[in-house]
Amino acid sequence: MSDPFVTAMGIIGARDLTEELLAEIISKLRMLFSDMDLEPTRKLLEARVGLTMSAGEGLTSGDIEPWVDDVKASTQWIYWESYKKQLQSQGFTSPLLRATDDDTDNILTECGNPAIKEPWRVQGLVMGDVQSGKTANYCGLVCKAADAGYKVIVLLTGMIEELRSQSQERLDEGFVGQDSNDIIEGLRAGVIGAGRYRESIPNVLTSVNSDFLTGNQKSLKGIPLQNLSEPVLLVMKKNVTPLKRLLAFLKDQMRHGTKHLDLPLLIIDDEADNASVNAKKDENPAAINKLIRELIEQFKRASYVGYTATPFANIFINPDPERNDLFPNNFIYSLKAPTNYIGAASVFSEGGNHSGQLVEIDDAESAFPKKHGKNLDVVDLPNSLEDAIGVFLLSCAIRDLRNEPLKHRSMLVNVSRFTQVQSAVAERVRINLYALQTEIKQYMAADAIWQRHAALARLHELYAEHYEECGFSWGDVRKKLFDSVASIKVLTINQQTESEDKLNYRKYRNTEKGRRVIAIGGLTLSRGLTLEGLCVSYFYRHSKAYDTLLQMGRWFGYRPGYEDLCRIWMTAEAQGWFALIADVVSELRFDIRHMHTNRLPPIKFGMRVRSHPDTLLVTAKNKMRNSDEVEIPTSFSGRGTETSSLANSSLIQKQQAIITSELLTSLGPASSIGNRHIWRNVPCSTVAAYLQKLEISPLNQSFMHDAETKEQPLIEFIRVPDVQALEHWDICVPQGQGSLAEDLSFIGAGGHVVQVKKRERQFERSRRLGSTYITTNRQRVGDIFDEKVDLDFDEVKAVELEWEADPANRGKRVPGRAFRARRVRPLLTIHPIEPVDPRSNRTKNEKGIHSPEPVEPTITNSKNGKSILPRSKIEPDLLIAISLSFPEFEETEKSSVTYRINKVYLQNIGLIDKEDDENEDSDENLD
Repeated sequence: MSDPFVTAMGIIGARDLTEELLAEIISKLRMLFSDMDLEPTRKLLEARVGLTMSAGEGLTSGDIEPWVDDVKASTQWIYWESYKKQLQSQGFTSPLLRATDDDTDNILTECGNPAIKEPWRVQGLVMGDVQSGKTANYCGLVCKAADAGYKVIVLLTGMIEELRSQSQERLDEGFVGQDSNDIIEGLRAGVIGAGRYRESIPNVLTSVNSDFLTGNQKSLKGIPLQNLSEPVLLVMKKNVTPLKRLLAFLKDQMRHGTKHLDLPLLIIDDEADNASVNAKKDENPAAINKLIRELIEQFKRASYVGYTATPFANIFINPDPERNDLFPNNFIYSLKAPTNYIGAASVFSEGGNHSGQLVEIDDAESAFPKKHGKNLDVVDLPNSLEDAIGVFLLSCAIRDLRNEPLKHRSMLVNVSRFTQVQSAVAERVRINLYALQTEIKQYMAADAIWQRHAALARLHELYAEHYEECGFSWGDVRKKLFDSVASIKVLTINQQTESEDKLNYRKYRNTEKGRRVIAIGGLTLSRGLTLEGLCVSYFYRHSKAYDTLLQMGRWFGYRPGYEDLCRIWMTAEAQGWFALIADVVSELRFDIRHMHTNRLPPIKFGMRVRSHPDTLLVTAKNKMRNSDEVEIPTSFSGRGTETSSLANSSLIQKQQAIITSELLTSLGPASSIGNRHIWRNVPCSTVAAYLQKLEISPLNQSFMHDAETKEQPLIEFIRVPDVQALEHWDICVPQGQGSLAEDLSFIGAGGHVVQVKKRERQFERSRRLGSTYITTNRQRVGDIFDEKVDLDFDEVKAVELEWEADPANRGKRVPGRAFRARRVRPLLTIHPIEPVDPRSNRTKNEKGIHSPEPVEPTITNSKNGKSILPRSKIEPDLLIAISLSFPEFEETEKSSVTYRINKVYLQNIGLIDKEDDENEDSDENLD
């Protein structure tokens, strides 16, 4: 029987989906499928109304002539056109198809022209969001490359077979058009996916079931690579053995007396920051890095394109061409996600559309200690994990009641990097799940009995807490529950997973319930692997590296029809790190956009990232692999920084207030702009002297000390800037909504003494440097309104209109950096802070008087209010925090701040742990 959704997409064709067109389609479907429930189809289509996606933008060295436009009309785009029809059948609307077409054209243009016979080598990088559709993009690139004349295409996946197999399956459907298992085995293969729309079939040397084996070449029937009419595809793990097999095979293919194959090669390196980057000395590179370089060198003509959501490590590769490493010296391209993508900013940024998904973990340390080993005895599960399991079960029933077309249901549990611990956790989860399933089966459907069972009564509480507004009553949910959860299995997903316990969604695609799993793992769940229908995540890990954390976020992506049901259990500290990561990645994209406009090459972006003040933590270990002390030049052009870590000491904070009052009084009367007090054109030496007197924690990375001189390089840079635009500052003190800051006063515009109201902030205890310091919730002190100060209405409006013009920004607030770009002088904002207990969002202060400033949400990360450090644990009534906002200025070698740092220093201030230096992949007990 035909699928009504596929039929609907065929009716839509090249038209944009609107409400009017949707009504027309549903009317036609009712005539064609009169005996079917079309509500699930209607909901799927409804989620695509108004969906948009813009083409990305990038940086190019200009070394490659733009050749794709020249061959556009003369090339038969057989593979691409069939793939496009496959995407459309899966729900890609015209805006998404147009953007994918443009993106793949732009990327292919930067790759080498396969028609040019002279030797060439191209290296580039494509940056996309986690779980945003990078696979769909590079599958499109593979199709176009095959049409354009590339003959050997190698897709390098992660380091585990599960991911490689999943990637091969995606390429089978999008490119090969047949089951690769059948091709390798020499069986008659039926067409699948894009193969339904064409006759051409590429050659394959790998399959869903097998990485490259020497015996796989029998599928070529003895025909040399040089004589094949269709391209050859290999989907391979980044493991030494299969890569060595491939190199041996290629050398056997070379004609006598030749050292290179005269065929155009395309290597797509998925998760290019994982394993591919050299982590050893240049003269003795790491094994995978060395093998990838050797693979490229087997061909006279080769394009290497890395794909990653976390490009930090790739940008720090040595760009020296004599090193022959994998720096993306030809191009860097930044993809944009569709408007229905749920990313880090949406979940973790203040005011994000999906921040309500977060649930606080505050009880897991005893079960999963931060510094546990592979022999950890897992005795009990934390209550928070048991609650997360219960919520997952409820979500399955609700999604079934909604008749959701996607049958797969997944939950993620990531609490340890050790496979042995993961197995122990899985066993405890199985016990918990089995007990719940048994009680649900026996008692839940009966109207009166379920209330007498504690576990079932807790499920009712969780329903009331999370899903009361889901559209179905508790009675509906509990009666559906057993049917929805009876098939759920607990799986450990790591390198030791047995074949029968793999996710293997493909095997269950045509079953009534699909694959329903609670997946427990670590690194294996953190790199490229897709958990189909992921709804509930329980994440209790302590890594502080941006790329590691961001890749662990399998909860990003697309959740059509059930995004309101998704929940993420996570500590308050981890939520803060993810919020910081969202900002860092967003700034990197902003840099690419800015540098794209100015036509700057990739090497300039590499230099820019190296000088990003928030990448010190990410890069320190990487930069130190060859030495114990390094110099890191850091640019603050267009950057902002603030002191989110503050001393938890009444004595220190009282002294901070006195120092601040002395500064502000010395400046004379302040001007007033709304609820803010401002002093203009203050000499930079005055600002530096003030900052020097404050006690600023080195946990605020921009204020780290020099490992040799013990001075703070940023303050010295402010004192004697090499840029005229930084010689005079503005200083601002905003009014808050808390009580009066009695220890802080200055002269106002009318000559009278002013005492400002404090800004209310919630705090977390810092796990670093003991309990001496506390950190503002999500590491935020100021807000975007601070960046607007002293900008006139027209400037603010221009920034807002420019931001809103980009479809990718729909539903997102204008970030502070967009306003910062309009500033002519740097800005110091002094924040008097009042610590408060967790509480719900407020529009009034304690006295019921409306706040004079736009109220920022007071974020409570869990419904029980336990996420934030209680007010009773914080000594001071007043804390002084500061923000620095630098305008954009022309950068020179002397206009950067240079930090000399070493591992010992970073360990002493708590920014890295000794075990952070360990390579997780090297331990046989890791996943």
